[in-house]
Amino acid sequence: MRRFSCIAVWVVSVSAVLGEDAFALKSTVETGWTSNVTESVDAPSDLFVEHKHELSLSHSMGALSLRGTLLFEQTRFATIAVEDDMSAAAGVEAALELDKGMVLRAGYALTRDWIGEGLPLNGAMIGVANGKVTHETMMELAVIGTDQQVNVTVNASWRYPGDAIISGLPITLPPVRLDPEVGVVAVGVNWEKAVTGTMAVLGRLKGDFSNVPEPDQLDYGRLPGTAGTAAGGVRAKAGNLFVEFLAGATMVWPLIDPGLREILPYLAMQSELALGDRWTVALRAEKSVDLDDPLDPVASSISEVELSARYRMTDALSVSAAVSRSDEMGIFDASQTRRVQTASLRLDYAIADQASLSLAALRKWVEEGGDNYDVDRFTLAISTQF
Repeated sequence: MRRFSCIAVWVVSVSAVLGEDAFALKSTVETGWTSNVTESVDAPSDLFVEHKHELSLSHSMGALSLRGTLLFEQTRFATIAVEDDMSAAAGVEAALELDKGMVLRAGYALTRDWIGEGLPLNGAMIGVANGKVTHETMMELAVIGTDQQVNVTVNASWRYPGDAIISGLPITLPPVRLDPEVGVVAVGVNWEKAVTGTMAVLGRLKGDFSNVPEPDQLDYGRLPGTAGTAAGGVRAKAGNLFVEFLAGATMVWPLIDPGLREILPYLAMQSELALGDRWTVALRAEKSVDLDDPLDPVASSISEVELSARYRMTDALSVSAAVSRSDEMGIFDASQTRRVQTASLRLDYAIADQASLSLAALRKWVEEGGDNYDVDRFTLAISTQF
């Protein structure tokens, strides 16, 4: 089953929010075939349809700008109905220009997920219908000077899983909650200062704090933790090359025993190179810590790298390819690991200014908990924007 992440519908740039009144509707409908519906060992193949719709409205009133967003997405399979997923989200964001070069943003989003999961067992399919409600809030103060900028951010999310209904067994089981309630608060300061017309130095301080109710700590073996990150780097643009690089360290510890502190490297890097008018090559790498949904009871270490290339054949037609790898490991239980390698190829065609068509093929290799399996996915999608 694909993991559904919480949709922070209010995450847009300050410049986008502080624009003119705007109404926008974006829709994507995608259909295709996957070789591994449940993304597990010996899973069946199936046809599927996905559709996603986002409606947003922005309005400015002097120094105050408002943006509201509604989002809905759904995945339906032809035969393995227990894997069907659905998600609905609503969010609102406000931006207030306090003074010249000073903007305060605040937002709230509510997401409701209905998640289906199939478990192949001796030729049968066990279904687990689960769900969760996620509340997300954010606040950011951006102070922009002539040659430097400081952003102070506070983000928080609270996840409340619902009771799961299990089907496909000889006996009927009562609904039961399978996941703990988890809250994560992140406080950060990002600083950048221009040293030349093409280069800026960067600094980042960030603290993440997870919270789990005491009953859930015992019932689900999930413990709250804290992570603190300090990093520095540069952002540079020279001709057709753009590079942003941050490196530092993250200290992680469980609240139940601060003596179990671990210090891990931190990395956030992205670069893009335009080769002439048609070729674009991009590289992204990140090494970070996850407290929201870790593999072990406290936190996971995540390493990700992706290399992609895009070739624009005409103004309307382009082809892109990407290879990536993601490694996740429990920080306080290194036996818990997950490795995913992905290769993809995509063809995009702009039918008109408001519509585009795409063909995509993806291959994924997964190693998790001692199991190995592959996933092939072929899709046809049409996207519209008004």
